[in-house]
This record gives sequence, structure tokens and C-alpha cells, in this order.
Amino acid sequence: MRDATGIGAYLRERRLAAGLTPTHLARRAQLSESVLDQVETGALAPSYPQLEQLFDALDVPMGYRRHIVVLTLPNFFRAGYGPGPGVPTTDDLDDLHSLPDPACYRRMPTQDLVAANSAYERTFPGAVARSNMLEWMFLDPAAKRVLVEWAVEAHLLVDAFRILSPLAPRERVEEIAERCRRSPDWDRMWTTEVCATDISRGRLLVRDLATRRVRTMSMRVYSPELPERPWWLYRLVTISRTHGAHTPR
Repeated sequence: MRDATGIGAYLRERRLAAGLTPTHLARRAQLSESVLDQVETGALAPSYPQLEQLFDALDVPMGYRRHIVVLTLPNFFRAGYGPGPGVPTTDDLDDLHSLPDPACYRRMPTQDLVAANSAYERTFPGAVARSNMLEWMFLDPAAKRVLVEWAVEAHLLVDAFRILSPLAPRERVEEIAERCRRSPDWDRMWTTEVCATDISRGRLLVRDLATRRVRTMSMRVYSPELPERPWWLYRLVTISRTHGAHTPR
């Protein structure tokens, strides 16, 4: 019986999405077909070196690999600290709201907003009400006014969702995709690759809808530890300001 939720299922889904046969992937990963079959079916837990070989062969971005392991092989990290909370604790929320910059807890890969501070709510009006960043990005008109380079940011968000979606419940993935498909941009971004130079740039231009001023912000992503939490901390830090007002789109 196949491992429907673990690392084996994720690797198999990625292989099929890449159009690779087991023989082709095994060759690229420098593993035997027998080992690959055992990993995909859940009969064998891959070692970390084997995982690295498979991630490399499947072109899984470096920034996503640790989170994939956290979600599919929790014992890699839980042994010393036990399971983490399923929802933010009081201390987690106090930490979030103590930050002066826009910040939120976001669950990957569904991009569900778990919690956000007041600065985040002001910067991205309507996002908390939507409760899902993909749906806000594609369905809320404010997104294209707030994000100066909306097309780039939207495509990056879709790319992360597409790559990591085998880790989420299929029903939830389909629900999000069905809603976002109301946007004429969704299918095009879902089926095309992002520019490699955009993946690691780490900055975005954010327009204040009240003043029309644009801030260049650095996006910093943290994975809470000790113990692990099933969300990431997204924090935006202003690194410069432009002068003068910008006309809205």
C-alpha cells in the first residue's frame, strides 16, 4: 500500500509532475530503481543523503526542502523536543504582535494566514479577511494596487503552492485552486515557470494606498523551532523609501 501522506507520496507526485519515469529518476538521483520504489511506496524511509539526491534530481528549490522534511518526516526534528502546537500559543502571538514591521504566521503550502499583526493588516488590506494569501492575491483588487510588481509576486506564490501542494490535503488544494481560477491570470501562472532570478531576490515594492508612497521591503522568512510549528513567520522590513506620490494603477 502506498504512503499517501509521507515523503514517498510527495516524491512520487513530484516525479509524475516532472514527467519522469522511475527509471529516469533513479538514474538522475544515482539510486537503484528498487530503492526508489521502496521510498515511493513508504516501505523505506530515505536517509538524508538519499533525500538530497532525490531533491536535486527533481529540482526542488533549496528554500522548500527543510519544510518538506518537517511535514513528511517529523521525527527528523521532533525526537529532542516533542510535537509542536497546532495553533499559535499566547507566547507565539505576543511575539508576533511585538514586531513593529508587517508580519504574519502563514501555513505552507496552502498559504493560509494563521495570524497577523496590525502592521501587516494595514499594509495588506483585506488579506486577513480573506484568510488565504493566494485568494487575496488573485481575487482582491487591492492586491494589484498594493504590490507594484504584482505579476512577479503572484507568480512566485503560485510556484511555491504548485511545488509543495502534494504535502497538503488534496481537497484543500483543489478548493483554493478552484476559487483562484476565477482570476484570468491563474491558469497561465500555474502552467508556466517563474524566472530563476525572481526566486531569490527577496525584495518587493509595496504601495501605501493612503499616501501612494512606495516602500522597498525585504522579505524575511523564519521557520519556528524548539519545537517546530506548522507555519512560517513572514516579516517585511523597510530598507528604503521612494520620494513623492505614485499614481495608482
